[in-house]
Amino acid sequence: PYHTSALSGHAWVHELIAGHPDRIRSELGMRLHVFLALVSELRTICGLEDSRHVTLEQLAIFLYMSVTGLSIQQVGERFQHSNETISK
Repeated sequence: PYHTSALSGHAWVHELIAGHPDRIRSELGMRLHVFLALVSELRTICGLEDSRHVTLEQLAIFLYMSVTGLSIQQVGERFQHSNETISK
């Protein structure tokens, strides 16, 4: 396997949520309460549902790419996903 980090993307997002409040803002570009409200709105208004926490992680991937400007390959490494998964 190419992606062998002990910390999966899902685990990294939960580490951001549980960690220092400035860290999630630095990595995803918004404060924790705003991120959680956005997740809630996507679930409530748009009817999106978590499938193995995909909604939460996909939102984090989008925000992380927007904030950092990193390549698909670099984001794939951070979230431990293939380039194909990241580019969807």
